[in-house]
Amino acid sequence: MKRTGWVVLFLFCLFPLFTVGCEQNDCHCDDDDAAGGTDDDAGSSTDDDDNDDDSTPPLVCVEGERRCGEGDVPEECAGNQWVTLAACPRMQYCNFGECLDTLVDLPIDETPHLSIVEWWYWTGNLTGEDGNVYGFEITFFYGTSLIGLPIWSINTAIIDLQGGVHREEAWLDYHDADETPGELHLISRTATVDRWDDSNYEIAFSADEYDIEMILTDLKGPIFHGGNGSVRMSSRTTDSFYYSRPRLDVAGTLFKDGAPLAVAGEAWMDHQWGNFVPFVLVGWDWFSMRLDDGAEIMFFIFRSEEHNPAAVDMALGTYVDPDGDQTILSQDEVIVTPLGSWTSPTTGATYPQNWRFEIPGYGTDVTITSVMPDQEVPNIFWNYWEGLSRVTGKNQDEPVNGVGFVELSGYAGRPIFWFLFDVWDDSKAVGSN
Repeated sequence: MKRTGWVVLFLFCLFPLFTVGCEQNDCHCDDDDAAGGTDDDAGSSTDDDDNDDDSTPPLVCVEGERRCGEGDVPEECAGNQWVTLAACPRMQYCNFGECLDTLVDLPIDETPHLSIVEWWYWTGNLTGEDGNVYGFEITFFYGTSLIGLPIWSINTAIIDLQGGVHREEAWLDYHDADETPGELHLISRTATVDRWDDSNYEIAFSADEYDIEMILTDLKGPIFHGGNGSVRMSSRTTDSFYYSRPRLDVAGTLFKDGAPLAVAGEAWMDHQWGNFVPFVLVGWDWFSMRLDDGAEIMFFIFRSEEHNPAAVDMALGTYVDPDGDQTILSQDEVIVTPLGSWTSPTTGATYPQNWRFEIPGYGTDVTITSVMPDQEVPNIFWNYWEGLSRVTGKNQDEPVNGVGFVELSGYAGRPIFWFLFDVWDDSKAVGSN
């Protein structure tokens, strides 16, 4: 990378140090509100079960443009509790002028937001007309630098199981986001994503000698993690908005060295954004599963120590039954046990491999087995492992098979500039005492 590219990257990484806080998007907070807030915010009510920590502002504060009820908008933050304006019933949320049961309003929220960080992510399993198995990943990561320059980090990967290869590309790009309301248009040098309605995506990208063009159609609708679309990223960050489309039909063409091959399968889509600093996260293990009984499972574990899957900071998930009904999975409900490990010849990182995944309350006891060990994705911000996996075992005490993807971050260390965020985060914690 040219020297100017590193300078831009460094400025981008410093940006969250100066932007996190209450004064985001026209939400006016005084010093007392930023430290913990008040309990007498006129025209508001709170959900006392969510967000007991008073050290960070609520998303409804930092997302100040999501206003309902002219004249009823309180000017203060309500500590670290959700603010419901007088114009909305107590159990609903103000979202871009509407009172909704969730904090995410689709298709409006599919469009890029004015947040510190945001990403869109698709993974899938495919079968070619030749009978061979393939997998793919495409991720667009977006942020805004200190000097106002929008920066994208894009990752793509193709897994060719018969060929025994995992091809990946990662690069940076600099351009404004397309903020057409209700639409999604992501573009980079060798990757594009377009969506004009609420159920179809057109995706095309390259990964070394492979190119792919696909149409993805939502079969089941979105799921809102945390029940309302809000999840805490770890004990060291504020909340984020997060939803998934867990079962997308895929049809398209895979090209290897220009030779076309029809492929079909299923995919998973994630979209997450918020005013949190991703670089203070030590690491995480993330699991997604589509089971052949029609159920889907998402579960993530944020770790408090690098390289240590047993050091759990917090964990949360979502179980979706065949009818689309979803329930929250707490840390105490799920048991995840690594069964092996793999050491990368490229980075020297040792990643856990293959897992026993149990949800006793749902009769779920499955084994997750990666289709090949080397599915590491080198990245300018951090190296991580993103692996297509097979799922076998029981769900609801009945035999089940399925397909999954596992994401492992924080096992390959962090770039040297991350120490800045550790120092900042520690000093912020001391200052709040």
